[in-house]
Amino acid sequence: MDNSGSGSNFPDSGSGAVPENFENVTFCLEHVSAKVKDGQEDDVFIQGKLTIVERAYGIFIDWKPVDHDEGGWIFEGEAPNSSGSSAEIDSDLLNIDQNEVTRLQFSVDIKDLRSYQCIEPKNGVPSVKFICKDGTSYIPLFFRKGGLSDFVTNLQRYATLKRSAKDATLVLFTDERAEALEQSVNMLNLNSDFFSDEQIAAIRQLMREQDDMSKLRRFTDDTGFEVLTQLELPPRIEIYRETAVDVKTWNSFKDEQGRIKNVRNLKSLVFRGGLSKELRQEAWKYLLGYYHWDKTSAENAKWRKDRYDYYYKMKLQWLSFTEEQQNNFSDYRDRKALIEKDVARTDRNHSFFMSSQKQEADEASEGNLQKLNNILMTYCMYNFDLGYVQGMSDFLSPILVVMQDEADAFWCFVGLMNRVHKNFEMDQSTVKLRLMQLRDLVMVVNPRLANYFESHESEHMYFCFRWILVEFKREFGFEETMKLWEVLWTDLPCPNFLLLFCVAILDKQTGPIIENKFGLTEILKHINGLSMHIDLEEMLTSAEAIYHQLHASQNKLPRHICSILNLNPDGENNPETTEMKD
Repeated sequence: MDNSGSGSNFPDSGSGAVPENFENVTFCLEHVSAKVKDGQEDDVFIQGKLTIVERAYGIFIDWKPVDHDEGGWIFEGEAPNSSGSSAEIDSDLLNIDQNEVTRLQFSVDIKDLRSYQCIEPKNGVPSVKFICKDGTSYIPLFFRKGGLSDFVTNLQRYATLKRSAKDATLVLFTDERAEALEQSVNMLNLNSDFFSDEQIAAIRQLMREQDDMSKLRRFTDDTGFEVLTQLELPPRIEIYRETAVDVKTWNSFKDEQGRIKNVRNLKSLVFRGGLSKELRQEAWKYLLGYYHWDKTSAENAKWRKDRYDYYYKMKLQWLSFTEEQQNNFSDYRDRKALIEKDVARTDRNHSFFMSSQKQEADEASEGNLQKLNNILMTYCMYNFDLGYVQGMSDFLSPILVVMQDEADAFWCFVGLMNRVHKNFEMDQSTVKLRLMQLRDLVMVVNPRLANYFESHESEHMYFCFRWILVEFKREFGFEETMKLWEVLWTDLPCPNFLLLFCVAILDKQTGPIIENKFGLTEILKHINGLSMHIDLEEMLTSAEAIYHQLHASQNKLPRHICSILNLNPDGENNPETTEMKD
């Protein structure tokens, strides 16, 4: 891919200046699609057209959705067990924001592109995602009817493309003249007319020392002193995900009275494959501490009734406030206003909360928004010290979608808040601590990337803030978010598995970040641009493999790393980890 082409259809320069409105399409490919979400779990693609266009002011890559002859866009769904085959979908059946579709189209000058990521699965549809020099990226384009090689061949007429040596999926746009100039400048010794033998030897020694130092990472011990630690990690083992736990498997862990036996083994199955959709309503009650694993079905049913009554008593408290009371209760007024504002914009693209002229269930949708509001208001009465903080509605909405019932959703939400409430402290000290723990894990797992972050003012890891705060709620679609959360709620193989999941994503992005020479601003934009474009299953397997990689080296790890991962620094086996590997 190192060969560059030449030639274009620009007007002859001898005939005068190129007209401002000059435009010449030199390549056009139809059936290049973008993936869109309709608020449900299934993938939906919108058909589009990809072109390379010569304009008076540059060479552009354009993509835009295509229309039916009678108007409207063409949506397609993936056919089951297929490799690119598709079936057209009636747009009236989809809950897709039309404005969002319009925003998908783009036109980019190739001089503004740093690289593109090309994914070519053995059994599947190849895709390309363009990455700009400023760190932003465009939606991945799927070549569902082929044509990728023809596109690349035509693109090489205008740009020199080089595949990254460190990331086979990354292709760089290079300016050979700029590279040659940079290399020439680097070869110059501005303080002398020539290199002496001693200078050449010193440069070579410095390069060797820099390579060695890249293996040394900094850790701080309990006394505050910085300790240099050299660590060679073993290869990562291959991990496989399993099928979701279904109702039959779940019930097989119950005794005759409904108590759950072998909770650890059951959680391990959930960790490996998640839960089937029809099981979530029951299983989440256990995972979030609403139901008790060791209680019988009758005991949990009685407990549920008691909690029901308690919920509606708390709800009645704030519903009975008079206007005069509210006027004299500023904290209450402020929280109520914030909740109303957030509820109005929480997951409105999901059918459960969406209002549409085409839906007969508008009243039900508005009712579901009211349930969301009621639960958050009642939580303020339940935990007035914490109250409501922006972001909590992100945690509640999937729970309400699964539970449907207001009181059940409330108590599951209480259980989830018990896990994550420290994320919402005013000083955000917990989130900042977890970001520093993430930084330390990256130092061990990927010292090259950690060095790069440090040299580019990014070691604070603030670009991962949203990941930690709402546990990837904004990075995945609804179904994938629920699957990730139920995996995290098992606390396997360690309570901080979320951090390893972050490490896995950053590890995957090492090539694009370093090869594109991103600075702090570009890193921020690039990480934000990953939203809705992260492969959940791949990252779960990678995160688990990283855990086992570190577990195998626990007797060599710094103690604070062992503490983050709940490992024993003396090297004794964790029985849960041993069982999971088996």
